Amino acid sequence: MFFGKKKKELYLDDVLETEMKVYKTKLWSARIGLMMTILVFLLFLFLFWGFAGKLLKSEPGIPIFRKPYVAVVNIDKVITTDYANRLMSILDRVKNDSRCKGVLVIFNTPGGSPAGSEELTSYFLALQRVKPVIGYVESMAASGGYYIASAIHPLTANRNAVVGSIGVIMPRLVIGRLANKMGIERDDVYIGKYKELGNWFKKLSPQEKKYLKEALLQPTYDNFLKRVAQNRKMKLEKLKNYADGKIYLASKVEKVLVDKITTLTQLKDELRSKFGHKIRFYTIRLSKSSTFPIKIQLETAPQNLIQHSSSSYLQQ
Repeated sequence: MFFGKKKKELYLDDVLETEMKVYKTKLWSARIGLMMTILVFLLFLFLFWGFAGKLLKSEPGIPIFRKPYVAVVNIDKVITTDYANRLMSILDRVKNDSRCKGVLVIFNTPGGSPAGSEELTSYFLALQRVKPVIGYVESMAASGGYYIASAIHPLTANRNAVVGSIGVIMPRLVIGRLANKMGIERDDVYIGKYKELGNWFKKLSPQEKKYLKEALLQPTYDNFLKRVAQNRKMKLEKLKNYADGKIYLASKVEKVLVDKITTLTQLKDELRSKFGHKIRFYTIRLSKSSTFPIKIQLETAPQNLIQHSSSSYLQQ
């Protein structure tokens, strides 16, 4: 009786152990199946995203939908030649897209490189011969930003936006006393009387300041004035009243530095009336994103520089 009971217990143990093995096997099979399903799904997403990315990259800056649209460009960076070149490259594709009925340029920039500002100014003047271009100062178009904005007609603005700051500045720090305390000396080797103008260890002499004003700042300022006067169809003498580096609320210089005070909502409603109520507004983005991976890298300020009076630089 004892042995029969013992045998029965051993049999139950074997059955239980066998069932546990079967259960574990099924559990592992289920886990492996789930993992394989996840891997296949991820692979599908990767392939699909890669294929979609190639389609989008083939025409960067161009929307994939087929309906008519207005391209919206938000200039919200410090203007550099690199930024200008990237923006113009994207706009070239928009310019040649028959679905694009116009370009809305929104300004939120403190200014920038004189060279970059001139490049974009010239580009927008040419673009307006191909498509309608509308300018809107949302918060700021100062210095180099206004240089560019002045080329666009009509130029509209939020009543509280800042415009102007027409002027040129070369910022310099003199760190000679601080360097002396730290035991730092500068020992340049150079040929040319004015080659050491970038030396921040000493103040500029009156002769050096005179040279910089005459050779760099004044010509850049004159170019700035002439370009804005031409763009705004304004006499140079009248423009000089607004060209001493001051900034202005757009509402105070309506019909002078800007054409019309409005809001972005009102402006879009006007464009819908002009181009049709089914028109779409497509924003061109230059920053790195999952849709259009175009990276912007701002230039660092060089040692010797000219700056349109908010903050961008021209290396000398």
